[in-house]
Parts: sequence; C-alpha cells; structure tokens
Amino acid sequence: MKIFLVITTGDLGGAQNFLINLAIGLKAQGHQVFVGFGDGEYLEKKLVASGISYQKFPYLKRTNNPFNNLLFIWQLKKFLDCQQFDVIHFNSSNALLGAISNYWSKNKARSVFTVHGLSLLDNQYQAARIIKKIYLLLFKLLLKLIDKIVFVSQNNLKVANKIGLTNKGEVIYNGLDIERLNFYQKDEARKRLSEKISQDLSVAYLIGSIGRLSAQKNYSFLINNFRAILEIKPNAKLVIIGTGPEAELCQRLIIGNNLSSYIFLVGTLPEAHRYLKAFDLFVLPSIYEGLPLVLIEAQAAQISILATDVGGNSEIVCQTEKLFKVNNVNDFINKFQAQFLTSHIVEHLDEKFMLDKMIKKYISTYQN
Repeated sequence: MKIFLVITTGDLGGAQNFLINLAIGLKAQGHQVFVGFGDGEYLEKKLVASGISYQKFPYLKRTNNPFNNLLFIWQLKKFLDCQQFDVIHFNSSNALLGAISNYWSKNKARSVFTVHGLSLLDNQYQAARIIKKIYLLLFKLLLKLIDKIVFVSQNNLKVANKIGLTNKGEVIYNGLDIERLNFYQKDEARKRLSEKISQDLSVAYLIGSIGRLSAQKNYSFLINNFRAILEIKPNAKLVIIGTGPEAELCQRLIIGNNLSSYIFLVGTLPEAHRYLKAFDLFVLPSIYEGLPLVLIEAQAAQISILATDVGGNSEIVCQTEKLFKVNNVNDFINKFQAQFLTSHIVEHLDEKFMLDKMIKKYISTYQN
C-alpha cells in the first residue's frame, strides 16, 4: 500500500514519536510510506535518518484562524490531486481538516483518523460550554468524512460515544519496540543529568517527568506542592525534561516557591526516554490524556510511577495506588507517601503495547 501519514507539527512530542514508530514499522512491512506535517525539525530529522519521504505544508499549524485553515485545505488538495495514495491517515486535530481536501480531491483515498486525545472535548478540559459545543459539532462533521476512526484508549472511545462525537471507532494501543529503547542505566543517566544541571544527583531521591510544558501537563501542580514532598522526603529533587508555552511560568513558580535548589527544568533532550531509569519515581500530573507514550516508556523502564487517573493512564498503570485524582493534593501526597510504607510490585509492560501488535492492527484497519 501507498500510505500518507499526516500530523500538524513536527516538533518533539508523543504523537510525533508515535508517527515515526508507525512509519518505520509500515516501511519494514514493505509498504510505501509518505509523511506530511507543518513546521518542526524533530520529525524531519527522524524521517531523513529513516529514509522516509515527507512533505511540509506551511499552512498546517496549531491554530483556530479560519483563513489559515482554509489555505491548508486548499494546499493539501492540490498536493493530493498530484498523488495516488491508498490510505491517508490523519493524526491531529488541525490535520483532520485535511479530510475535506481528501473528499474534494480527484484522487480520493481511504481515510483513517487516530484520536490521540479528546483535548478540548475531554471532560477535564476547562472551557465554556458553548465553545465545547461548537468544537463538538465541527469534529462530528469532519469525522463523517473519515472511513475509519481509531482511539488510543478505551476511555477516550467510551467518552467519545457518550458525548455523541461518534458512534463508531476501534481501539489500537500505542506500541513500542522495547529493544530500540536503549535506556541508560541508573548511574549513567544520573551522571548525564547531573552534568546538565550542574548539580550532584547521585544520592538524591530523584523524581522526574518528561513532557511538554503546557497547561495540559499541569506541571504547576507538581511545583506548587513540592514542599509537601520535601516534608516526606527531604532529599527529594525534581527534574522535568521538556519545553513549551508554560516554561516561563514554571520557572517563575520555582523561584517564587524558593525551590531553585530542588527543581530543575532541563529543556528538550534528544531521546529523552533514555534517562528514565535515573528516576526513583516518575510523575505525570496531566489534566487530560489520550494514551501517553511516555507513560508506556516509564512502564517499560520498570520504575515507580504516579500518574493522574485520566484518559488511558489506568489502562497502562493497573495498580490504583499509582493513580491520583487531578489536582487533588491530599490524594497525591497520600499516594506519594504510600510509596515508602508498602512494597509495590513494579509492573511489567503489557504485550498489548508492543509495536508489532500496533502495526498489524493498523494494517488491518487500512485494508478493511
């Protein structure tokens, strides 16, 4: 098959890592893979290294600007009119507008859309009711142009059906090639992080997280409540790997809470997952999620985890004592303290999150 994978940006993120894993896996199965995206160097470098062709679309952006979105629809249609794809697989909200391009194209292909998270439609997302209704209507209309809808978690599928977004859909879990993760061992990972922040982390109780510094990931909650963590574990330190629109806010909160000696924003690191074994505890305080790839990676690294009970997190982390309620300080601190009062069995990664299973299911979805 000739398969066209489309995503809004090529910046570092879970959806981009999902897409490159999928592209490489499909290519290895003998399919011809082509990728389309807007701005961003991360995905471009990965595709070049993997020998996968791509096309950039300047008007494909994270934006609500209708003029910009219309230009993307027109731009993609012109591109599709000159191609002959068997399948077009859209992977983000703005990219979904390309379903209109495909519908109007003289070379209309079979279409698939993966819902990587409900975003504004998630019940945890705070927005005016009228705004949510408008977005729900828009997405419902666009999804009518899609042949197959895929969800990355049972939770997202259930919520989507409940709010009337769609009455169809299947679940295909994000998958990882465990052999390619190549984690640094604990001492090596700590040494590398220590060098980056000019602090000795060798004897610290190291809490870590990897993610975009955005409202969704909710790192302000973790920073604002870190004093309570220090009361339980005085040698605790926190390292957050990633960058994003709330980087300055997070830094102000760190300074304002007088935590500069305890919390460190490392910024973006290539192959950030390789540092996971440095952490005694991985924390994901997100307000909403689809099925976070980084949580699957943390599970594969066999480290302790605390994550909010949102989206598909509970489908990755099965032990309820590792899940806490969003923005519930008491629940978070109680679950954190329980890490030292009881012995927890570190969960092994379930086979349903293996890359080969994901690839087989997507190929079946493309063909049927």
